[in-house]
Amino acid sequence: MTVTTHQLEATGTTDPDALIHRITATPEGHSDPYGLYRQLRTVAPIHRSGLDGVWYVSGFDACREVLGDPRIGKNDQFIVPRHGVDPERVRLARRRRARRSMITANPPEHTRLRGAAKGAFIPPAMNALRSRVAAIVAERLDRLAALGEADVMAELAFPMPVTVVGEMIGVPEEDRAWFRPLMRTLVSSDSFKRSPDELAEVERAGDELDAYFLELIARRRKEPADDLLSYFVAQSDDGLLSEDELFSTVTLLFFAGFLTTTNLIGNGLTALFDHPAEQARLWAQPELAPAAVEEILRFDSPVQFVHRNVLEPFELDGHELAAGDVVLVLLAAANRDPARFAHPDRFDVGRPDNLHLAFAWGLHFCLGARLARMEGQLIFEGLVDRFARVEPAGEPVRNPGLAIRGFDALPVRFTPR
Repeated sequence: MTVTTHQLEATGTTDPDALIHRITATPEGHSDPYGLYRQLRTVAPIHRSGLDGVWYVSGFDACREVLGDPRIGKNDQFIVPRHGVDPERVRLARRRRARRSMITANPPEHTRLRGAAKGAFIPPAMNALRSRVAAIVAERLDRLAALGEADVMAELAFPMPVTVVGEMIGVPEEDRAWFRPLMRTLVSSDSFKRSPDELAEVERAGDELDAYFLELIARRRKEPADDLLSYFVAQSDDGLLSEDELFSTVTLLFFAGFLTTTNLIGNGLTALFDHPAEQARLWAQPELAPAAVEEILRFDSPVQFVHRNVLEPFELDGHELAAGDVVLVLLAAANRDPARFAHPDRFDVGRPDNLHLAFAWGLHFCLGARLARMEGQLIFEGLVDRFARVEPAGEPVRNPGLAIRGFDALPVRFTPR
């Protein structure tokens, strides 16, 4: 859909800051930001907000340029005061990011830290893991068939990827379910509206997670196992990673290893329910599962935006960005840019040439993208193979976060073939 300037003026939405406010600080923006992204991209695809001083970038080409240019990276201002976000939550986020991590580092530190972990996600490692992932998927689908109706987030979208990454990292099976309520709490910290009690709960959840992984690292140091955690502990003991880097690498890989896939599954099923013709098409042509996963990632991106920091003066499509400026790269807006995608608001499980930014771009391209794609493909192939019908069974409950888009609960009915 093309939105004209006249239409925008008619609705009083030509002010980019007003649109940014609605995206970041209102229930409307949380529920369905895509129309607002479209309007912002139309009136000001690159805009420095008077609300918070942050540059908001929403066009595909500009977003990819920001993500790929070495003059824009990360620094200790990665989390900044942002309109609609409580300053206390900013303080908590900064404390959580005090440890050195590949997600907040620039070369050469980023190169070293990413190099320590990337071997686990290269194609040979993913190919070797595929049969185990398929077995885990089959176990979860067996359970759904037995239940007939279930909250798909609790029974599939969370336990499947957390089992996979838990086995890779070395998180004991009996501990994995414990993470779900804590992660729901931490994701909610990015909501535009949190009470003091809820913020205190966020801090408690973060402290619990820190304590858990510090204890698990200490345990692996005494009793090594055949897992990534033991591998990283050995690297730390050999002086290749500091203790902070060890902690941040392990926790980052664990949480990144399931968060995107969890929301890919929930968002994907919802998109299929909202577009029954496309669901029928996928069920008739299961070979479309890989393309469908890419379309889900593009159409309703689990990660809506990422921050970057200007390290050197930079010109972006005629706009002068100064060193120290902060950029909010609206990945989900870029993924609906009509300059890149034909009919971008159409959900098309067979969409060709679907090069999106759901996993970002450049140096910080998601390390676990291959794993998330493989898991998503196996899930949707399995659903088509096992069930004649998969349909909503109640009202979904969306999570309260802004950066991570997904559901806390999604009731679904499964009819076996």
